[in-house]
Amino acid sequence: MEEPILFISSPPVYFTEIAEVKDIFLEESTSVFVPNRSDRILDQVIARQLNYFSQPINQFRTLVFHLVDGDRMVGKVAEVMGSDVKIKLSNQITMINGNDIKQITIANEI
Repeated sequence: MEEPILFISSPPVYFTEIAEVKDIFLEESTSVFVPNRSDRILDQVIARQLNYFSQPINQFRTLVFHLVDGDRMVGKVAEVMGSDVKIKLSNQITMINGNDIKQITIANEI
């Protein structure tokens, strides 16, 4: 009989007897994660527009934000975090609630 060229032995296996078996109760987690839906922009059209204009390729556009109270803000969307919207005005950044925005239009730049 011919000897193998390479012989790999298996690792040794040890068996130990356990003298006493204890009942171990393992709890299963029944926690359910519920996302916070209260921190979102309710108007889906405004939410989609803010998401679109917050993308880096679209942040160059100057927008007019028509607010519910009748005010207007002219600036660019810097960031959207939940219902909070960071708007970059000419030299400052302002945070407003996205639910306070009634309409978004593109500013006419001269």
